Amino acid sequence: MQLWLQADVIRRMRRHMLRAGSREIGGMIMGEQTGDQQFRVVDFSIDATSGSPSNFTRDAEQHDQALAEFFKTTGADYHRFNYLGEWHTHPRFSVHPSLQDVHAMQDLVDGSGGVDFAVLLIARLKWFWRFESSAHLFVDGYVPSAITQIYDN
Repeated sequence: MQLWLQADVIRRMRRHMLRAGSREIGGMIMGEQTGDQQFRVVDFSIDATSGSPSNFTRDAEQHDQALAEFFKTTGADYHRFNYLGEWHTHPRFSVHPSLQDVHAMQDLVDGSGGVDFAVLLIARLKWFWRFESSAHLFVDGYVPSAITQIYDN
């Protein structure tokens, strides 16, 4: 699987990350399927207020509104544009998922929520500017796997 992060998406994430400082922030990532197992991040939701220096849990209601707006602007073309997963920051830690992150994502794809797969993108700013991230694919019944990220700088 490949995940394409466009320069404007990275720029907007970076701006929110700078404002948050050492607090974790995040939300959902929405994207476009551009090919077989190839996705482009088109938009993301942001909860810039509820994180702490070591934890982030998004407000589901707030982000559901962002997802509804995304579907409205993309003409509800669910085969092409859809929810891809979650993103959050690790400003003080590595960009690899914590055990808590893995469990939360496995709960998301356990079959009860109608989500076949989900991507977890974890990002941080190294030296206050350099965008660094990891992305992992979660599918029910499978071990999480790292996925290729393509940056459009």
